[in-house]
Amino acid sequence: MILKLIDDKIRRAFSDAAVRYDVLTGLHKEIGRELLKKITGSMEGVSGGVVAEPTSILDVGSGTGWSTVRIKTCFPEARVVGIDAAEGMVEAARRREEGLQIVQADAARLPFKKETFDLIFSNLAYQWVSNPAVAFTECYRVLRSNGKLYATIFGYHTFQELFDALMKTREVSKKDICCARLASKEEMSVAFHKAGFPAVRLEGETIRVHFPDMMAIVQWVKDIGANTLMHPMSVGRDWLNRANDYYLNTFHDRWGVYATFEVIWVEVGK
Repeated sequence: MILKLIDDKIRRAFSDAAVRYDVLTGLHKEIGRELLKKITGSMEGVSGGVVAEPTSILDVGSGTGWSTVRIKTCFPEARVVGIDAAEGMVEAARRREEGLQIVQADAARLPFKKETFDLIFSNLAYQWVSNPAVAFTECYRVLRSNGKLYATIFGYHTFQELFDALMKTREVSKKDICCARLASKEEMSVAFHKAGFPAVRLEGETIRVHFPDMMAIVQWVKDIGANTLMHPMSVGRDWLNRANDYYLNTFHDRWGVYATFEVIWVEVGK
């Protein structure tokens, strides 16, 4: 029941953010482009040969449809289906391009038959899933034999500086409050193996992004609808101000304050 309430809050947060999501997610788009390059590059076989292109592709966490359109461009002969749990995102995606096949669905309960897709694509979505092993089991179920899942996932060290600033500036009375952190690369690897995937390849990368101050980071997280898991505790204005001062003095370089994003690059095969 608690996990369902969390999932519902996440769904509402992303749905509310749909209108301004594309404007705020330049980082997501750059990572999505790189993921597509990895996939198209993998279509080239040994000695210059070409691997058969997928005929059916699922885009999990398709958001406003930005990635779904680009997948369709890369694989024009394939059936491409996008899914997102947030109603607002689904509506925005359907408005993006006529005929785009977008379904409102939960990543942990895919509304498709067994062995429906040759390839699953997911860009920065699975970090918000409450039980990744269950979601990955669904991926395994709907993938055909020899099918692959390519994904990017924000990992544990994402917003490391923000968590450090909050923890360093807590009042004594709030020492027992812990921030919710995203899953680590190791935890994601375990989840993929639990789902039944025999071939799991995960690579980690850290990216540093600059912001005017810590408050801008907090606002950015809120504006893209991702604040539900990042701030499960009550953070008052005084605490935020102390944390912002600490952040400005501790995590800055000549371009301003920075935030770390850990990106987990995923390639798993059935």
